[in-house]
Amino acid sequence: MPLTLYPLATIRTHNTKENPAEKIGQLWQNNFAKLPQNEPYYGVYLNYESDFTGYYDVAVAQESKPEGSFLTIEIEDLTWYEIFPTTYESVVQTWQRIWNKEKQGLLKRAYKVDFEKYYPNGKVDIYISICPHC
Repeated sequence: MPLTLYPLATIRTHNTKENPAEKIGQLWQNNFAKLPQNEPYYGVYLNYESDFTGYYDVAVAQESKPEGSFLTIEIEDLTWYEIFPTTYESVVQTWQRIWNKEKQGLLKRAYKVDFEKYYPNGKVDIYISICPHC
């Protein structure tokens, strides 16, 4: 079942050649007020050059349709990580665990579309596209 998301803004970044925390933080800061209240919003990672060591796009997105473009995310072949407690540091630590699992050969990522889902109650889930049948 596809999930259709509507991006408000997108940037391109790199984990080692740039400061992605600063760029992504600025993306959120510039667009957070545009997100609807009381519904989930998303940080979407897509258009990967290769893997987490290459360039990729980051979008701030929502489920309700504003004016403009849309992005359809296929739900199939995703693995999911619930983050608790839901702090900035715990989100970063979860991404680091994901990268470490991949380096250890315990996770086969597809690098199609990954996303963080932020709920109004503060809960955060991370969804990672994985290689089917891996």
